[in-house]
Amino acid sequence: MLNLVEDQRVNHVRQMAVHFNAELDEGNDASTITMNNKKANGFISSYQVFPGLTVWVYNITFRSDFKVCLELSKGGPIYFSYNVKGHFLHRFLDEEEFSEILQNQHMIVMGDSKAGVEIIFPANIKLEIAVIIIDMKKLDSLDARNAKRLHIKVQRIFQFVYGGQRFRHLGSIDTETKKYASIVCENNDTDLVGGLMTEGAILNMLASQIQAYGRDNGDATVKPILLKSELSRLSSLGDYIMDNLDQNLTVSSLGREFGMSPNKLQIGVKHLYGDSVGQYMTNIRMGLAKHLLEATDLSCSEVSSRVGISSKSYFSKLFKNRYGISPSLI
Repeated sequence: MLNLVEDQRVNHVRQMAVHFNAELDEGNDASTITMNNKKANGFISSYQVFPGLTVWVYNITFRSDFKVCLELSKGGPIYFSYNVKGHFLHRFLDEEEFSEILQNQHMIVMGDSKAGVEIIFPANIKLEIAVIIIDMKKLDSLDARNAKRLHIKVQRIFQFVYGGQRFRHLGSIDTETKKYASIVCENNDTDLVGGLMTEGAILNMLASQIQAYGRDNGDATVKPILLKSELSRLSSLGDYIMDNLDQNLTVSSLGREFGMSPNKLQIGVKHLYGDSVGQYMTNIRMGLAKHLLEATDLSCSEVSSRVGISSKSYFSKLFKNRYGISPSLI
């Protein structure tokens, strides 16, 4: 059994790498362990979308039962998990029986100062599991648009349990969340567009789980469904925008390019990426700007021009709104 304490995600990845004698690949915001040995085949990755929002992905088959004991804490993170493939067992340490978390089922867990959990990932079962970890304290302190929006939404829904007693919600079988969780589990693209697609899928997976939680508790609100063909078509939108940053892109022109009405395009982008078309284009510009600031010696003015924004002050405002810090501090 691997014993873990609720702590920074990177420490857990390192402990798992040692436990499995696995290759560890670490970056600034992401860590991955890859295995193809007698213990397991596949990978486990962890990455930070922004402070307060971390994601774990299990895309792996264990050769024998993998048991984890995690010590939780009062006021600690909230865990949102979804099983795309496979199943696992979960129990609080003072419970005698395990709960089985099934394929296409989601679970929400919070702990307290006396709580700990034991998780068993069964042997020889292909697992694809996405786990979103939300640290409300970090979100509350971050001056960034998505962090503020997420903090307000989660606090409103879970204020009756957050910071109090332990909490576990075992959701009903929910295939709506699967389309977003699948992207999180399977998208290995590490470029800007791939990262934004994964970020959008994470936020939509979380929104879908919150809606499923509402339905499980008597809220009959139903989220509109995107067809797979529409998801596929819109998945190439980011590449098109990246290739045409110097053009005057509008919702109407993009709609014509992708064979959709402006309204349909807005709805599709909102569901797939969690933002309006305009904000999604801004995210691409800011993502490219962050890369240029980190990887080159270009000045803020030069980077602002490269991403198609003529006003340095407006560029700084957009960048801080996206990442919570001034571009001059990168």
